[in-house]
Amino acid sequence: MLGSDDFFYVGGSPSTADLPGSPVSNNFMGCLKEVVYKNNDIRLELSRLARIVDPKMKIQGEVSYKCENVATLDPISFETPEAYISLPKWNTKRMGSISFDFRTTEPNGLILFTHGKPQERKDAARSQKNTKVDFFAVELLDGSLYLLLDMGSGTIKVKATQTKVNDGAWYHVDIQRDGRSGTISVNSRRTPFTASGESEILDLEGDMYLGGLPVDRTNLILPTELWTAMLNYGYVGCIRDLFIDGRSKDIRQIAEAQNGAGIKPSCNKQTGKQCESYPCKNRGVCKEGWNRFICDCTGTGYWSRTCEREASILSYDGSMYMKVVMPNIMHTEAEDVSLRFRSQRAYGLLMATTSRDSADTLRLELDGGRVKLTVNLGKGPETLYAGQKLNDNEWHTVRVVRRGKTYKLTVDDDVAEGQMVGDHTRLEFHNIETGIMTERRFVSSIPSSFIGHLQSLRFNGMLYIDLCKNGDIDYCELNARFGIRSIIADPVTFKSKSSYLSLATLQAYTSMHLFFQFKTTSPDGFILFNSGDGNDFIAVELVKGYIHYVFDLGNGPNLIKGKSERALNDNQWHNVAITRDNSNTHTLKVDAIATSQSINGAKNLDLKGDLFIAGLGPGMYGNLPKLVASREGFQGCLASVDLNGRLPDLLNDALFRSGQIERGCEGPSTTCQEDSCANMGICIQQWENYTCDCSMTSYTGTQCNDPGTTYIFGKGGGLITFKWPANERPSTRTDRLTVGFSTSLKDGILVRIDSAPGLGDYLMLHIQQGKIGVTFNIGTVDISVQETSTPVNDGKYHVVRFTRNGGNATLQVDNWSINEHFPTGNSDIELYQMSKKKIPFKYARPVEEWLQEKGRQLTIFNTQATVAIGGSDRGRPFQGQLSGLYYNGLKVLNMAADGNPNIKINGSVRLVGDVPSVAGSARTTAMSPEMSTTFIETTTMMSTTTTRKHRSSSTVQHTADDIVSSAECSSDDEDLEECETSHAALPTEPGVRRVPGPSEVVRESSSTTGMVIGIVAAAALCILILLYAMYKYRNRDEGSYQVDESRNYITNSAVQSNGAVMKEKQQSLKGSNKKQKNKDKEYYV
Repeated sequence: MLGSDDFFYVGGSPSTADLPGSPVSNNFMGCLKEVVYKNNDIRLELSRLARIVDPKMKIQGEVSYKCENVATLDPISFETPEAYISLPKWNTKRMGSISFDFRTTEPNGLILFTHGKPQERKDAARSQKNTKVDFFAVELLDGSLYLLLDMGSGTIKVKATQTKVNDGAWYHVDIQRDGRSGTISVNSRRTPFTASGESEILDLEGDMYLGGLPVDRTNLILPTELWTAMLNYGYVGCIRDLFIDGRSKDIRQIAEAQNGAGIKPSCNKQTGKQCESYPCKNRGVCKEGWNRFICDCTGTGYWSRTCEREASILSYDGSMYMKVVMPNIMHTEAEDVSLRFRSQRAYGLLMATTSRDSADTLRLELDGGRVKLTVNLGKGPETLYAGQKLNDNEWHTVRVVRRGKTYKLTVDDDVAEGQMVGDHTRLEFHNIETGIMTERRFVSSIPSSFIGHLQSLRFNGMLYIDLCKNGDIDYCELNARFGIRSIIADPVTFKSKSSYLSLATLQAYTSMHLFFQFKTTSPDGFILFNSGDGNDFIAVELVKGYIHYVFDLGNGPNLIKGKSERALNDNQWHNVAITRDNSNTHTLKVDAIATSQSINGAKNLDLKGDLFIAGLGPGMYGNLPKLVASREGFQGCLASVDLNGRLPDLLNDALFRSGQIERGCEGPSTTCQEDSCANMGICIQQWENYTCDCSMTSYTGTQCNDPGTTYIFGKGGGLITFKWPANERPSTRTDRLTVGFSTSLKDGILVRIDSAPGLGDYLMLHIQQGKIGVTFNIGTVDISVQETSTPVNDGKYHVVRFTRNGGNATLQVDNWSINEHFPTGNSDIELYQMSKKKIPFKYARPVEEWLQEKGRQLTIFNTQATVAIGGSDRGRPFQGQLSGLYYNGLKVLNMAADGNPNIKINGSVRLVGDVPSVAGSARTTAMSPEMSTTFIETTTMMSTTTTRKHRSSSTVQHTADDIVSSAECSSDDEDLEECETSHAALPTEPGVRRVPGPSEVVRESSSTTGMVIGIVAAAALCILILLYAMYKYRNRDEGSYQVDESRNYITNSAVQSNGAVMKEKQQSLKGSNKKQKNKDKEYYV
C-alpha cells in the first residue's frame, strides 16, 4: 500500500537502473492509455491527473497526451577503425547515465570518449608536470569491456566483464553515476565503481566521440590509461539504443548529418568467412573481423589493406640514422612495435624511444646476434632476449607488445615474455630513433650503431619509415638512404703490403663476433692478428685468395678455412663474419657460406697487447704461431670493421700507423665493363681508368650508385625556385632534363622551366592521372610527350629522362620503352630547298634568312628565366621525394642544398641527408654533354608520336687526340656564331662550381633586331615568290629523285649497350662543323 512518502513512477524514473529489482535501465518510449492505480481504498487515474496537471503529479521530460508514432532507433555499423561520429557535450556534473547496445567480433576498439578542460598538476611519483583532464571512456580491449573515469584525482579502470564479449552477440551496457560512486552493468551483471579523490563533479567539455577518434587529434588530450586510443584501435561493429541521461540519441540521423565515412545505417552479420577468398597478398596473414578481413602484413615487407604495397627500406652504414621527433611529449602504457631488419653485424641499434628529461626507453638492439629488448620506466632497465644468429644478412621480423606491466618480445618464431616489477607503467618519450641513439644524456651504455637495412617500422599503428619518405609527417630527421644499397662503411685503403696499424686489445674473452669487408687483388696477406697470455692468439689472413681463421685458446692452434666458390682477390667486396659462442663453437662465414667447428677444452680467449690490422711490425713475422701462413701484410681495402660490437675508426683510433694508409677505397685502375656504371650511367674510358657520367641518372658517386641530393615535399606543398641573373638567361635549342622521384600523388607538377615574362615559352614535367609526361611550348603550340603505359604514382622510386632537340623530344621512365615525338610534314626549309632554283638569285638570300629565323622561333627555347620545382606556384603541388635533378648542366637541388643565392625555398620542403661532396662526385658530374646519350632522331613525313625499345649509350672511349664536340650542337643555322654550352646557361656566382651543360645556347644580340626589321619589310614579296615557285614545282612532271638516307636521321653513333666499350673515334669539332655544314640538315614545321 502506498504511503505519503512513496513514489509511483510511470514511463520511467530518474535512475531506472537503480530501482530495486529493476532488470532494465532505459525509460519507456511509446504510448500508454488510461493508466489507473487502484486498491481497496483508493483509485488514481494517473494519466488524467497528469493531463490536468494535478499538484500530486510531477512531469519530467517531453510527454504528449495523444498517441503518436515514435521513431525507431536504428542501429549503425562502424565498418572501419577510422569511422566515428561526434555527439554533443555531455552535461553531467554530479550525476548522469549512459546506456547502449553493442555487437562485434573484433577484440579491440574505442567505443566512447570525452574529456574536460586541461589542468596542470604535478605528478609526485614522476616529479614532472603532466597535463591532466577529467575524462570518461568505454573501450573494448582483448575482448573485455572497460570503463575509465577520472574526476580530477586519478584514473580508475573498471573491468566490467569476466568473459569475452566479442562473440557477435548483442550486449546491453548501462552506466549509472551519482557523485563518485556508480555501477556499470553488462547484460544486468553489475560492477560497482568509486572514483578516486574527494571530488563528486565530472567536469567535461567538448564533443563526445562514439566509435573512434578523428585523425586530427591536435586539440584532444588522450589519457595514457586509455590504451585503445594510444594504440589507434577504432571500434568496428554495431551500436544501437544509445541513451544519455535517459534521453535517446538518434545516432543514425547524427551519422547521416555528419556524412561520416565508413558508417552504415544497419547491422547485419555477413555469412561465410571473409578470408575464404585469400585476400591478403605477399604472405600476409588473414584474420576474420566484423564483416571484413584484416591482413596482418607484419613480416612480409608490404603494407596497406591487402599487403600489396611494398614497404620502404632504409640502408644504414654505421653513421646513418632516422629520428622521429614527436610534436609533443608522449606518455603511453601500451605499445605495439614491429619492424624487419637485415644485417651482417651482431650488434647495432634497431629502434629506441628516448626522452630528453628521463631515462625512460623502449629499446630494440642486436646484441651478440640476438635481439635484446630493454624497457626502462624510471626504476631501472628490464631486458628480454629472443632469436639467435640473426646476423646472417637475412630478413628477420621483430614484434613487441606491452600492456602495462606485461610485455612480450617475438623474433620470427621465438617468443619471450616478461613481467615488470614496481608500480610504474607509463613510458615517456620525445623521440623514436633508429640506427644511432642521439639522445644519450640518461644512457649509461650507448648501443652500437647499426649497419644493415630496416623496413616496416610500425609504432602504435604509425608506419614511420614510409610516412617520412612520403612527406606525410614533417618531424623526421634522417640521413639513412632509402632502398637496398650495398653498404660499405668507413673504408680504408692499405696501399702497400708494408702498411699496417694497431688498435687496442680485442676484448673477446668469453664470446666473439667479428665482421669486416675487404677488397683486394692480392692473393695473400695478414688481415688481423692479436696475441695473448701463453699461447692464446687469433689471426685472420688471406692465403692464396681464401680466408683462413687461426686461433688458440690454450688447447693448441686450430685452423678453419673459409669456403667460397672462387678466389676472393677479384677486386670485389667480400663479407667475413667470425663468431664464437658460449659453447665454444667457432663459425667462419665468407659471403653466404658458413663453416663451423666445435672445440673441446679451454673456452676463454685471453688476449693481450695490440691488435694488428693489415700487417705486423718489423721482426714479428719470424715468430708467428704454427698454422699461420702469411709472411706479408694485406694490400687492399678494409671496411665495416666490427670488433665485438665496437666500430673503430681505423685511422683516428689507431695507436700506431705505418706506411701508406688512406681513407676511402679507390682501388686499382680498371677498364670499362658492362656493369661499370650503375643506373644507366655512361662509362667514359680514360687513359688509366674510367669515369661515369651520372648526369641523366638522378644518382651520383663514382659509379652512379649514390643517391643524388634529395628533397621531400610535404603535404602542404613546397617550392624551390631558381632564377637566372637577368644578363645570363639562356636560349637553348636542345634540352636535357632528368629527375628521380617517388610519390603516391595522381596529379602534380614536378619541374617547370619558364622563359622571361611575355615570351610564353615553357617546359613542364608533370603527373596527370598518375601518369608522367612533359609538355612544352617553344613557338605557337603545346607539344606533349607522355608515358601512357604504366602509372608512376605507386610510391616506388622512378627516374624520368627527357631530351629535346628543336621540336623533337623523347621521354623515358626507368628502363621502359622510349616515347618519341617528331614534327609531321615538310618544313618551310625543305620546300625552299626543293624550289630554290625557281627563285631569282637576288631574292634567294633574304628568303633563306627569313625562313631560318622563322624556323629558329619554333625550335629555340627563348630566354629562360626560372626553374620552379614542386608545382605549388601553379596550384598543382607535388608530394613525395625528388632526387638528383639535372637540367642542362644545372643541378638545382645540389645548388639549393649549398645555399645558392639565386634559389629560394618556400613551403613544406625538407632536405634529406647531405649533399654529395665535391671529392666524391667530381669525376662523375663534370662530364661534357657530348659524352652522354642522345636519343633524338629526326626525319620527314612521320607520325607525331612513336614508341621504341630502349637504346642507351653507356660507354664512350676517347683517344688522346680527340677534340670533343657536343652531340647536341647543331650546325645547320649559319647565324649561330658559336655553340656554347655554359656561358649563358649557368650562373657565375662566386664559389658555385659551374658544370658544363649539354644545351645549345643562342646569344641574344641587338643585330638580330635590325635583321628582323629588314626581313619583315620584304616578307610579303618573299611569300609571293615562294608561292609562285611552289606552284611551278607542284606542276612539274614527276621524275626520279635520288634519296640520301643518311640525311633522314640525326643520330648519335655512340649508342651502345650499357658498359660496352666504343672503339670508333669521334670526329673533331672543327671537322664535323665543316663537313656537316651542308650535309646533315634538320627540318621542322
